[in-house]
Amino acid sequence: MKKILIMSSSPSFIERNGALLRRSDFSILNVSNASTGLKILGSETIDLVLVDISLDDMSGDAFCRVVGMKPSSSKFALVLVCNDNSSDIDSLKDCGADVLLARPVKPLQLIKTVGQFLTVQLVRSRRVSLRVKVTSKKDLVEFFCISHNISLTGLLIETEYFLEIGGTIICQFQIPGSLQVETEGEIVRSERTMDGAHLYGVYFTTLSRAYRHEIDIYIASVARGEIHQEH
Repeated sequence: MKKILIMSSSPSFIERNGALLRRSDFSILNVSNASTGLKILGSETIDLVLVDISLDDMSGDAFCRVVGMKPSSSKFALVLVCNDNSSDIDSLKDCGADVLLARPVKPLQLIKTVGQFLTVQLVRSRRVSLRVKVTSKKDLVEFFCISHNISLTGLLIETEYFLEIGGTIICQFQIPGSLQVETEGEIVRSERTMDGAHLYGVYFTTLSRAYRHEIDIYIASVARGEIHQEH
């Protein structure tokens, strides 16, 4: 059963949305403040966080920014409920939430949004082709790679530079049609191709929520056939 954390300083917000999601067969946890929410995220496996703009100890958008700096934030979806006015919505677009919902949230809209996020896990776990140049650094030494594929958790690169399993590198690469990504990664596997090239599996260890979101969009676009995969 999928587990959802609902966060709000408003008991009616928690009661109304919690009752609605329970009827949809989700397991629900409720908190009124960010500090307790962060503790739960550190100890529980949470699939989605529904956070109100109003919490007891900080604003909902501030919570999103705090969460976005943690590598573990890539494991769950983050939905922020905000006030229904264009200026507030525009100012919150970069807070790190995966989606913004204007209050009062309509029941069908909430169910649809939550369902979309919790049913895309298979797509998100997919590894799709990505052939771009990667600039990497190890111990202040810069070297160049070519990526072969990407998922939300890592990248497969080809390079002539020797890398050890367990080593850490910094990778910079461009998502097609999107932004430049920079993240730290751990070398988790190594292999050789038939022609002798060195391939390394890189596990993202510091991928921010903003970068994760753009990679997610790219993977979904490839899965839908909107972007051609190179081979």
